[in-house]
Order: sequence, then C-alpha cells, then structure tokens
Amino acid sequence: MPALASLEDLKEVDGKVKEFRTMFPEAFRAISEILKRYRKIGYKNIIKLLLEESTPEKLKGEAR
Repeated sequence: MPALASLEDLKEVDGKVKEFRTMFPEAFRAISEILKRYRKIGYKNIIKLLLEESTPEKLKGEAR
C-alpha cells in the first residue's frame, strides 16, 4: 500500500532519520529496537507514548 504522504515529505523525513542516526547512533539503535520489538502494538500508539501524549491506560480507555 503506497504511503499517503507526498514523496517530498517522505524524502525529508528520510533525511532527518539519517541525520539522527549519524548524530545519535546509540539512541537510534534503542528507538529502532523498541519499534521492532513492539511493532504489533502499533506505531501510532508507540509514538504517542514516546511523545508523552498518552499513557497505556488512556490508550486502553481505562484512564479516569
């Protein structure tokens, strides 16, 4: 399934990812491992947790 983002946007993000990998190789490996290991949880959920936009309880609808 093709990405919804434009090719220009994808190339920009690819460049940023490569820049991040070069500048912070250990952090890149750690984040990559989290994404690979927990892929079944869903990238959007993982990103919400990484950005501290949500909690596990909120994602499950159990937050009060």
